[in-house]
Amino acid sequence: MRLRSERIVTPGGTVGGEVVVRDGRILDVVPLRRGRARPAAGSGPVVELDRRWVVPGYIDTHVHGGGGACANADDPDEITSMARFHAAHGTTALLATTIPAPVDELEAAARAIARSAVRREGACVLGAHLEGPFLSPGRAGALDPKAFLEPDPAVLARLLTAGAGSIRVMTIAPELPGAPELIDSLVSRGVVTSLGHTDATYAQARAAVRRGARGATHLFNAMRPLHHREPGVAGAVLDLPEVSCELICDGIHVDPAALRLALRAKGTKGVRLVTDAIHAAGMPDGSYRLAGAEVIVSAGRASVAGGGPIAGSTLTMDAAVRNAVRFLDLSLEEACIPASSNPARLLGLGDRKGAISPGLDADLVVLDEELRVCGTLIAGAWALGPP
Repeated sequence: MRLRSERIVTPGGTVGGEVVVRDGRILDVVPLRRGRARPAAGSGPVVELDRRWVVPGYIDTHVHGGGGACANADDPDEITSMARFHAAHGTTALLATTIPAPVDELEAAARAIARSAVRREGACVLGAHLEGPFLSPGRAGALDPKAFLEPDPAVLARLLTAGAGSIRVMTIAPELPGAPELIDSLVSRGVVTSLGHTDATYAQARAAVRRGARGATHLFNAMRPLHHREPGVAGAVLDLPEVSCELICDGIHVDPAALRLALRAKGTKGVRLVTDAIHAAGMPDGSYRLAGAEVIVSAGRASVAGGGPIAGSTLTMDAAVRNAVRFLDLSLEEACIPASSNPARLLGLGDRKGAISPGLDADLVVLDEELRVCGTLIAGAWALGPP
């Protein structure tokens, strides 16, 4: 297959030409020469896209659900349903993200996510992101603090065993007793440690980063805020270049001005766009359940009933990218860095995903002038489209 467009976003900039796809990978990126592409290193049908954008597939490292499906499930079919929903919005790979629950339920979800990861339906399920259960009750947000636990190596071992190597990220509050040793264990197993739902001081957060923590979960939300005499965990992750910070770019979780400040502190390579989407994403406004609480979705905003906190989001990655362009004054090329290449690099997949470059997986998104998805190609197969 050859995708021909005047606007292909590559690591070296936007070019006109063809993306040649064979056997699920990008075989070549052929630039235009005087209005025509040089002969492609391969054959196959040409998909003519004119001036539609071709960008690297979006990678969402924090997504709880969508289209009525939830990651806290014991049925891999439900995880697959969630993956199909997000593929229609440009997500070509994701981490199915659990919320705190009884340990046996988390084990069942980890097993279901591991089974869904071998399927080829919808967005590629790269594995699991466990948001907790080792979190601070004082920074619970919309999560159920009764399901939170103090760090316990035996519980961690149960979860890792259930995940069978598929657990890629764990969010933890580093100030809890036993958290430093748990971070050591996660790092030694290649699991990305992300700081979140935490009341950690600057010093505690910095110590966690020195031990190998490399992520910050939904920056500014459910964490000790920045103060000029005690910068807290928010100040630490903004200050320390090793940390990749999640941004929920929906205009609800974080004011655009704060998003711009974060971008100035971290640069485009220090942030990742995530959705934090719950099962209500893509569903009508109304009443839903999350972590045992009633959640009301109104005009796309999800909040715990009765004036409670924000409860995840109904965001999709295509909307997050459009918002990044609008809120942060980024070009589309710049917005693809936190949407695609940064999450791939954090997960150690930069040699497979996150860019339009020969040898990488053929995970591509076709966008119209309004940056809306009109085609999603995953491992060389159309999950949405062809346009």
